[in-house]
Amino acid sequence: MSLEVFNHRPTTAWIDLGAIRTNFRRLSQLAQPSLVCPVIKADAYGHGALAIARTLEAEGAPFCAVALAREALELRESGIRMPILVFGSPEPSWAGLAIRLGCSQTIYTESHVRIIASAARSSGMKARAHIKIDTGMNRQGLSWTKARSFAGLVADYPEIIVEGIYSHFADADNPDPAFTRLQMSRFSTALQAFQQAGITPRYRHIANSAGLLFHPDSRLDMVRPGILLYGLLPAPGMQLPEGFEPALTLTTTIAHVREVPAGESVSYGRTYTVTKRSRIGVLPIGYADGYPRALSNRASVLIHGRRAPVVGRVCMDMTMVDLSGIPEARAGDEVLLFGGRSLPVSEIADLLGTIDYEVACMISYRVPRVHVHEKGVTLHD
Repeated sequence: MSLEVFNHRPTTAWIDLGAIRTNFRRLSQLAQPSLVCPVIKADAYGHGALAIARTLEAEGAPFCAVALAREALELRESGIRMPILVFGSPEPSWAGLAIRLGCSQTIYTESHVRIIASAARSSGMKARAHIKIDTGMNRQGLSWTKARSFAGLVADYPEIIVEGIYSHFADADNPDPAFTRLQMSRFSTALQAFQQAGITPRYRHIANSAGLLFHPDSRLDMVRPGILLYGLLPAPGMQLPEGFEPALTLTTTIAHVREVPAGESVSYGRTYTVTKRSRIGVLPIGYADGYPRALSNRASVLIHGRRAPVVGRVCMDMTMVDLSGIPEARAGDEVLLFGGRSLPVSEIADLLGTIDYEVACMISYRVPRVHVHEKGVTLHD
């Protein structure tokens, strides 16, 4: 029996591909003349990487970036042909496959160089690489102070084509630009060292979404926006820039409405007690779906355009809301958990003390992604 038969739970993440197109075009306008390499790692920040990649490819995106080789393989197996940069470190087990798939790999250690050079020889093909420079993130990459010696090492391996050199901002959304300027200065020094060694890559890139917005001098040959592609915010407290649209909305429907007498409690731990006879709506979504328990007694949802507070603890599969202020609410009515402009992802992120990125990524596999486009909708498996 097909699993489609069981796809009747109403909890759904809706992804507006028209918004993705709009946002990509806006990013391209802002970045000109730099190329835009959209970041679609982590299943496109929970939005469904394949549908997003197809949309970007149709828009003429010159590149995209993922974190894992597996993510690149899934895109290639599904017919995505645009160039893909893999951020993760190369491993002997898949470096050769990445070369055969035409993916660019990140390198920043002598071991990485040897791994992809060996894989290139075995494949009978050149390996395309982007050298990552650590300019202050202190997470991943070659120290900017060691660029000259690494350039000499890479030059000894004709199997490797250095297609790009890149770094990553640690604090580009900070109103104080001092550290970002320091990172830019360090990156420039590293680039000069490579140039003096005869390595002049086609793509120099450092700007993320915040860098693209706030630091025009960081728009080099290419930029790597992630969060703005999805119409979400790079940092708390920001407003969505003009021309961008949120792509994600998370909805469900009211499964059941019950009358609860005054003095009764709701959900585990009895953390909420009704003070008057109340109509409580039961929603088929819980923390196993990515609606966190930390939203218990804190968040609200939208029903018929009005707020209904979450009451009691969010359960694994269900959440309760107080419908007393929405007397017309009935079982089957649509509920907006978050997304769009009326209940933005950033509101949930603020309640959780986190960022838009995490809220989008935490929607679990149990929630189908439905991609909305001009021809209708497509279910993302």
